[in-house]
Amino acid sequence: MTRKNETVVQHAARLHNAKLDTEVIAERMGVAQTTVNGYISRARAAGLLEGPIGGNMGHLLRSLPPEVRVWLTRQIPPGSSMAEIIGAIITDAYYEENEVAYPDAGL
Repeated sequence: MTRKNETVVQHAARLHNAKLDTEVIAERMGVAQTTVNGYISRARAAGLLEGPIGGNMGHLLRSLPPEVRVWLTRQIPPGSSMAEIIGAIITDAYYEENEVAYPDAGL
């Protein structure tokens, strides 16, 4: 059942996040499975789908305060991606918190 003010894409995303497969989602929504695939693609692009760690990059970025998003975006060197910079920040935090030298630092 669609929730009040929920779009078809949001509805499909909610069912997908509940671990239902596209065949079941199509049956529940009363549409073709190919239509559900389109909804899921749009939901993925909109950051509505949950990943293996409970979210995705779009969801993560939207959850950050605006000033943090601006700062994070400015940290990305030309030719790099948001995922790469977040990976680097996490790696830095790990080594700093655990007082471990970087493997390639020769320390």
